[in-house]
Amino acid sequence: MAFYWYQSDPDLYQAEVQAMKKFFPSFTIHQLQDGSGRLYWRGKVQPLGKDGMVWDLMLIYKNDHPHATDGEYGGSIQILPISPRLKDIASQLPIQPEKGLGLGLPHIYRDNFGRKEEYFICTADPKYFKAGQTRSTSAASALSWACKWIVLCEMWLNGEIDDDVALEGNY
Repeated sequence: MAFYWYQSDPDLYQAEVQAMKKFFPSFTIHQLQDGSGRLYWRGKVQPLGKDGMVWDLMLIYKNDHPHATDGEYGGSIQILPISPRLKDIASQLPIQPEKGLGLGLPHIYRDNFGRKEEYFICTADPKYFKAGQTRSTSAASALSWACKWIVLCEMWLNGEIDDDVALEGNY
């Protein structure tokens, strides 16, 4: 029996690759060099177009993909902004630090990555995440949600939408 999800379910792996190639062809797949065997996609998006920021993102599969542990945010794929880093964006914000895990950013969560704590974009609330034979979070769907988050975050940072929309998720 194979240990990693992509070995034990090669059809799921192929479906992931096909979806990413179709919807986000500039992203490439790699394996973390930390001995975990975890796969990740890396690429850049600019959801607001030429006037928006360019986001360099890592989409990191957990080893239990497509399942997620009950109560965990983000599903089985974590979205880690490499550039800009969420901490760097937050350090420039003149807003209430009690929102967004003390960073002031909406819909993020903390987790360990390697030897340090990182902040990830939350793309799946555990109460809405469903895994199974016919439904799971894919890298393409997680990245789509991350792009939506980026659009809302940038609009909020630019003052185009108010706190209620950005922080409360009323979208």
